[in-house]
Amino acid sequence: MASSKWVPLEASPDVFNAWSEPLGLPKSLTFQDLFSLDAEFLQFIPKPHKAVLLLFPSRGKLHDERAREEKDGEGVWKGEGVWWIKQTIPNACGSIGLLHALLNLPEKGPDALDPDSQLMRFKSASLPLAPLDRAKLLDESDFFSEAHLSASQSGQSSIPEDLDVDAHFIAFVEAYNEKGEKRIVELDGGREAPFDRGQSNDFLADVAKVVQEKYFDRAEGDTNFNMIVLAGQPED
Repeated sequence: MASSKWVPLEASPDVFNAWSEPLGLPKSLTFQDLFSLDAEFLQFIPKPHKAVLLLFPSRGKLHDERAREEKDGEGVWKGEGVWWIKQTIPNACGSIGLLHALLNLPEKGPDALDPDSQLMRFKSASLPLAPLDRAKLLDESDFFSEAHLSASQSGQSSIPEDLDVDAHFIAFVEAYNEKGEKRIVELDGGREAPFDRGQSNDFLADVAKVVQEKYFDRAEGDTNFNMIVLAGQPED
């Protein structure tokens, strides 16, 4: 497994699109900033809403509460069809989040990945593997390190001298559990498995509620958050 630290990705839609487009991002979708959790603002985000990426400060009460959730057995995902991978490369959480968002897109239709894309070829090769074996396959895949390096150099922020960061990326997607219920699933390579965050009636609005209650409200005033949504192309 890789042990060297990568340069963290800047939380920027431009960076995420630059990472994703050459690897098979559908032309119907684009990453865009999510500036507010207010219901009125969410209505202006073009549909479909396919994934939300959250950058949050993994420290203090917020860090401890997330650890407690897993220890207490909360959020156990009971379902199939969710692609998830364990993160073994330090500071690669941004790229892991992108994989979680993109590799859980539908297999067919206008919002599907190109079947001949590098992302789909990797997904197909990884599906039979356990999460740690998927991580090993990813570590050996040149496309992943090359995409991350290119994207990390495309941002407007300077590369930090200290690569030991405690900000962390995760992804939220929508999936059906074993009972056929539509759920919000939190995908974090630092957890032990996909994490069920509750029923999804209106994906974007319900994710906003989860982020407010489980992240913002636990951050003790820390404002080091950023949200990006994978959604439909804005109208000209």
